[in-house]
Amino acid sequence: MRLDRQRRIVGELLDLHASGATQLAEHVLRVDAATYVDPALFAREQRVFRRHPALVALAGDVAGPGDHVAVEVGGVPVAVVRGDDGVLRGFVNICRHRASPVVEGSGRGARRLRCGFHGWLYRLDGALQATPNGEDGFAELDPSCSGLTPLPVAEAHGLVWVRAEGDEAIDPDELLCGMGEEVGEFGFGSYHRDRSWVSEWDCNWKLLVDTFLETYHVPVLHATTVARWFLVRPSAFAPFGPNLRFHSLQKSLLGLRDRPEDEWELLPHGTVEYVLAPGGILSHSVDHVAFYRFVPSAVDHTRVELTTYTPEPVADDAGREHYDRTIDLHVRVSGGEDFTQQVKLQRSLASGRHLGSVFGRNEPAAIHFHQTMRALCDAHGGAPR
Repeated sequence: MRLDRQRRIVGELLDLHASGATQLAEHVLRVDAATYVDPALFAREQRVFRRHPALVALAGDVAGPGDHVAVEVGGVPVAVVRGDDGVLRGFVNICRHRASPVVEGSGRGARRLRCGFHGWLYRLDGALQATPNGEDGFAELDPSCSGLTPLPVAEAHGLVWVRAEGDEAIDPDELLCGMGEEVGEFGFGSYHRDRSWVSEWDCNWKLLVDTFLETYHVPVLHATTVARWFLVRPSAFAPFGPNLRFHSLQKSLLGLRDRPEDEWELLPHGTVEYVLAPGGILSHSVDHVAFYRFVPSAVDHTRVELTTYTPEPVADDAGREHYDRTIDLHVRVSGGEDFTQQVKLQRSLASGRHLGSVFGRNEPAAIHFHQTMRALCDAHGGAPR
């Protein structure tokens, strides 16, 4: 992020702190319990995940020919692959024979894509190449009509999106609603994939996202882990259409008050989170970025895929130890505290004895998230049932 942008944000935050204030929403938001437990609403949200372009990777994940990433988007298996011609392509990750995936996880330099069930082979452009050991069993198939189903894909500002349903091309700048230049300043496309952690949680996906959007809970829920480092307020966010930027600020930020403005920097003093609708979060903290993907499979079940990235490859034992501690802290705080708490909330919400939750004016980022999710459901999710 450019220094002039960092200094402007630091100035706004220090002014809020000096006045004892924090950013406030216009009104309290009451959220009905059905937001988290209604299967019909969940079905509408899954259509949003399919139709609204989803952030699936950083550009460095698919930088060279044969580099690939396999994910799930709105229940659709998706693969993104860099071709021999340098073109990035998206596909439905389903073999045309018996529906097995042809890409698993992430990897580098594949020469072709191979189904793990019967070994059907596809070129990197998705065309069917061969049906090994099939004898004459598939002679009636027209190879030109038997390739992988293509999907719209786009890359910009170091990020990669795919649309799991629909043929409309993806315009990244339109999608980011003015956030593109700012995100691009981080150079995420040159970051290096480090470690991953995948976990499953018996709760609605929005409950998990909610934990990233306010610091009000930090002194209580994180009392034994990170609370000693972070401020409860000021808390501030910036909306970009359905997306947003949110700050979790370390107490060290307040030390900048006594330093010249040309020495101000935001990034060493907290976490800057970019929430990219509908289910992706880029969380930058000092010397790494954590990419959280929320993959809902039921109204009360969500898979969380966390991958950490570093500006440079981890080159020595000291660096390895440091970044191992980094992801372990993510796992301990997000998994052991935030997400575990949200499972408890899900049970309460499903009990039928809680009509709804309240987001206070001091939780404006969470309010923005819920309001824009409603708008996305209206735009992409079909009519309410």
